[in-house]
Parts: sequence; C-alpha cells; structure tokens
Amino acid sequence: MSAKRRAAEYTLLLFFLLSIFNAQAQTESYQLEDTTGRGIVRIDTIVIDGNRRTKPQVILREITFAAGDTIAFDELMEKMEVSRNHLMNIGLFNEVILNIKSWEEESIIVSVSVKERWYTFPVPALDLYDRNLNVWLVDHNASLNYLQFGLRFYQQNMRGRDEDLKLVALFGYSQLYQVQYFIPYINKKQNIGLKFTTSFGRTRNLTYGFYNNKDLIYENVEAFQKTNFYTLADVIYKPAFNYRYIFSLSYNDNQVEDTIAELNPDYFLNGATRQQYFTARAIFVRDFKDIASYPLTGNYLELSMTKIGFGWFDNVNIFSMTGVFDQYFHLGKKWYASTQNKLKVSFPGVQPYNLERGLGYSNDYVHGYEYYVIDGQSFGFTRWDIKNEIFKIKIKTPPKNPFLKGAKIPFSLYGRAFVSAGYVKDDYYYENNPLNNAFLTGGGLGLDLTLIYDTTIRVEYSINKLGERGFFLHMNSIF
Repeated sequence: MSAKRRAAEYTLLLFFLLSIFNAQAQTESYQLEDTTGRGIVRIDTIVIDGNRRTKPQVILREITFAAGDTIAFDELMEKMEVSRNHLMNIGLFNEVILNIKSWEEESIIVSVSVKERWYTFPVPALDLYDRNLNVWLVDHNASLNYLQFGLRFYQQNMRGRDEDLKLVALFGYSQLYQVQYFIPYINKKQNIGLKFTTSFGRTRNLTYGFYNNKDLIYENVEAFQKTNFYTLADVIYKPAFNYRYIFSLSYNDNQVEDTIAELNPDYFLNGATRQQYFTARAIFVRDFKDIASYPLTGNYLELSMTKIGFGWFDNVNIFSMTGVFDQYFHLGKKWYASTQNKLKVSFPGVQPYNLERGLGYSNDYVHGYEYYVIDGQSFGFTRWDIKNEIFKIKIKTPPKNPFLKGAKIPFSLYGRAFVSAGYVKDDYYYENNPLNNAFLTGGGLGLDLTLIYDTTIRVEYSINKLGERGFFLHMNSIF
C-alpha cells in the first residue's frame, strides 16, 4: 500500500473518530446540566385530540413522560419539545402541538393535539432506473429507456396502529413488483416490530462494468438481461425512544443472460449466470436527531455487520462492517452546521462485481462526483456544511382539504456552503478506473427547500478536484 493511500485512509478515519468524540462530549455536557432550583409539577392527565384514526397508544408511546410523573417544570418543557419531534418523525401527522391545558396548584393536564395526514396514496409512478437524476439527464440524455412507469400504492397507519403496506408495480425496460408490510410493535411493551418485503425485478438494460468510472451498459430490447427475486424479514427491537436494534435475514436469487457473463466474467465470478445467497445483518441505531427528514440539531449513529453467503449456498462469501455518524449543530440565530460521515470495510478482496458498492449510489457520494461510480471493497467519506435559514413560513390550508386537513404547510429555504472528501479502497477492479484508490475532494454552494410530507429538494453547484463543475439536483421524499 502506498504512503498516499495509507494517509488518505487515516485521514478519513480521523475525521470519523473526531466527529463521534465531539458529539459524545456534547451529549454528556447536556446530561450534566444543573437542574436544581426548578419548580416541580405533577402530570395529572394527558389529553389527546385530532386522532380520528390513530390509536391513543401509538401517540402515548412517543411521549417521553406519562400521567402520574412528577417532574421539574423546565425539564417538562424540554420533554414536550422532544415528544413533539418524536411524533412528527413517525410520519403520521402534518402538525403536532403540545400544551399545558390546565394548571391547579402543582397538578397539570397536558394537551396533545394532532392533525393526521392522508394515509392512502395510489401514486402514479415515473421512476428512474438509474443511479441518480444527474446521470439520467446528462450521461443518458434523459432516455426513456431508463424510466420505470406504473403505480405505487401506500397504505399508512393501517388499523390506526402505525402499520404500513406498500405495493409497487413498475414497467418499462426495467420492471419491479414488490410487496412490503411493516408492523412497528407486536407486543404489549411496544418494543418489538416486524417488517416483511418480497420483490421480483427484471431489466433489459444492465450496467455490467465501469471504464473511467463511467457505466458500461448492455441493452437488448428483445430480452431481459437480469432477473432478481428477493425476500426479507426484519425484527426490530426498540428498548428506548432513541435506540433501535434491527436483525435481518434475506434471500436473493439473481440470474443474468450468457452475454453479461461473457462481457464480464466477474459479474457473478467465474463466468456464472446464476447467484443465490442468504444475507444476515445486525444493525444498531442511536438516533438523537430533532426532525428526521431535515435535522438541524442532534446526532445519529448507526453500526452494522453483514454476512452475505451461508447455509445451502456457497457461491458468495462476503463480510462487511459499516459505521455512520452524523452531527447537527445550532450555531446561533438562523445559522446551523452539520457533518455526515460513513466508513465501510468488507472482506475478501475478490467479490462479485454486482455486490460491490462504493461511492456514487444513493446518498453515498462526494460532492461534484455524482456522474461517477467509484466501486471498491471498502470506502469512507466525510461531508461538512454550514447553512443559514433564508425563510421559514407556514401556510394555512382549508379544513376540508382531505390531504392536508387544515394543517399548516411548512416551507423552509436554507442557503448552504459545503465541502466533502472520500476514498475508495479497491484491490481488484481498479484498472481503467482512475478514481479508485484516489483521495477525492469537492465542495460548493446550494439551496435546500423543505416541504410537507418529508420532502426535501437540494440544488447544488459543486466543483471537484478534477476541476469539473456543474449543478446537481438531489431529492428525498416519502414517495
């Protein structure tokens, strides 16, 4: 390993560890805040209104205090704000208000008023079968061959118990059929949940490799080049408000045409045209973000271990460990800062090409490199930004509107400056891909628009170390 590569890896690791240390110090200082001399109140009753469908226990489980508790008044104010964030983060409500309804001597009644969302969404779908919108618009010239059209059906809050059903039917050059059901709690303590997913997909155009960190794509309109069957079961254990343990078991059956195996014998390794494997994953989550869809304060830690390949099938054997840490700061007035960090290590060095994932997918990217894929067995990145709230408004909606139900629609716009760095370690496929095993840097300016239904639109102008610059669009939504 060269000195430059070793220095790059150590630099990313140092960023990651310093971020975690900084957050831990902040958390501890908050917990040690002096609480002496506060007035004490007793919570007599918690009154809930506006929940036409949602069961009261679903709301009460997200509140950090209970009827009968005796608590310092200042601490209660903090807990009410945290409880409001918890209720907003479960995605069932457009608006949540917690107030003290009455106060007699030291006894109080707390009011929880909610405005429920519309829970049934038969959504016409026009999806991208591509890594991101920027690649589709520029590299693939907005080709219709990379679009999936069809229907997504979401039924949230089934039975009023925060259970979700998701049905997907997408057509086009790439097709997907999926069923997913999520049960957040199955026991009286409301701390164990389940999620089941089954899907079948197939595509006529397939990325079988990369050259100069750009997609090599084979397309055949007369035959599907790859089919995939996938089924997953998750067990979620949530012992406290901010902690989750997720244990997953899944099965994959992938098949490709002979042409793909000829173009890249390492796609499944050894020129194979079929790949079957079980995957076991364990995930630990510590989540102290204020608002999940667009956090401004708090921190998030996720650690996971994954074993791909065991049991009856031995054509895949990969072990990986991943760590994610995000920290969000309020700098004062309307100024905020944040950092997102991720580190992944996997073994062995030789892995099937289709199972390698580095930078360039979903939210794993360095600014300015959205048009590139940098695959490898291990990677890390760090992103830092500072932002200012330009405006934040809420627009009142008519009470009879079935989708909004009189809720106030939030519109927030933030100006943002950012820098990022990343590194992908690749011991096997790095030839003809110069960004592999190279230290990547980028930065720029952007605008973030946050909307109702957990939607965030980011417009960024970025420049990377290659001197390339341009506008990039990123969007997150529950749909």
